Amino acid sequence: MAWNDHLDKLGVAGAFIAAACCLGLPAIVTVFAALGRGFLINDAVLLPLLLFFLGVTLFGLFQGYKKHRRPWPLSVGVVSALAALVFIFVAFSTLLAYAAIAGLVTASVLNIVARQKRS
Repeated sequence: MAWNDHLDKLGVAGAFIAAACCLGLPAIVTVFAALGRGFLINDAVLLPLLLFFLGVTLFGLFQGYKKHRRPWPLSVGVVSALAALVFIFVAFSTLLAYAAIAGLVTASVLNIVARQKRS
C-alpha cells in the first residue's frame, strides 16, 4: 500500500485533535498543558493546524476517489470538513462540531470500504 492510501486517516486524527483543542475537550487540553505545549491551545495556532489536517483528509479522500471512483466518501468528507469549520469558528456548536468530525471518520471508513471492494 502506498503512503497516500493512509492520508485520510492521518488527516482525520489530526483534525480531531485540533478540533478537540478548539472545543476545549478537557482531556486533550490537559495533556497539552502537562507536556508544556499549552501555547498550542490558541485559536491563532489551531485554525491553521485544523485547516492543514482537513486538507490532508480531503487530499487522501480524493486519492481514494481516483482509485475507486465512488463519490460518497469524498462528498461526505467535503461536507463534514466545511461543517467542522463553520461549527467551530463561525456558528459555534460543540455538538454539531463533533458530529462533523464524526462525518470525517465516516468518510474515511467509506473510503476504506470502497478501496477494498475495488481490490
